[in-house]
Amino acid sequence: MNEFNLKTDSVASLKRILSREAEEEERYAAMDKLKIGMIGISGGAGVSFLTGCLARYLANTGKHEPAVVELGMGTLFDSYGMDRRFAGRPYFHFYKALEENRAVRGARNMDEGINWILNAPEEEGVLLNFEQKLRLVCHAKGDIILCDFSGAGEEDFALLHSMDQIITVIDPLPSKMLKGYETLCRIRALELRQMEILYVVNKLNRGVNRNQMWDFLKLKDPVVVPMINAESIYAAEYNCKIPFTLNDVKKILKEPFQEIVSKIKL
Repeated sequence: MNEFNLKTDSVASLKRILSREAEEEERYAAMDKLKIGMIGISGGAGVSFLTGCLARYLANTGKHEPAVVELGMGTLFDSYGMDRRFAGRPYFHFYKALEENRAVRGARNMDEGINWILNAPEEEGVLLNFEQKLRLVCHAKGDIILCDFSGAGEEDFALLHSMDQIITVIDPLPSKMLKGYETLCRIRALELRQMEILYVVNKLNRGVNRNQMWDFLKLKDPVVVPMINAESIYAAEYNCKIPFTLNDVKKILKEPFQEIVSKIKL
């Protein structure tokens, strides 16, 4: 049993599906994309917040068409008011389509330059299996696929092996770091498999004892994201906006996002 406690059938399934996807890529020649897994070492680390904001940052460059794919228990559909955004136009329900074994290739939910593949309220009871989630990622339309692993289960860790890069998000609150230390070690083990991993310390603020934090984490070349004013996050959600569209949030996140983009292989 490996460090991720992965089931043998999940790993075998991954190899089978990746082999099949490789053949499909050759056939369709339309899968030139970068798949990035966004995962926190603990709950509430800010994975969904950073995923949505990073997608908007990438879309703003005019060079990329990012997609956001929720693989766990995401809440961005309600946070961003997707029902209002897509009022009067169709919203494609990817999870229902996969559950019903319908095609998802080429389908898009475009808004603000981003393809949104989110858990809609109508899909709350839909539970995709490992193969279906992998299809969701591999068939997502876009050149940069940001996969939100918030609330993902143990079996979903196998999906990290299908990512081109992993962004690991850390809340520097001591109780959060202690609770997430085992997960952090698991993710570090992926580096031994030559996987590209970028560590992001989120919510850094004046209350953090940096010496103790760095001594505990022992990270190499992490990106630091300052804490965002909670009022800005609330204001964004009440107005159905991506927080990055607010000037005060954009001002804080611009430099860390520039650093993240410089470290990932676009």
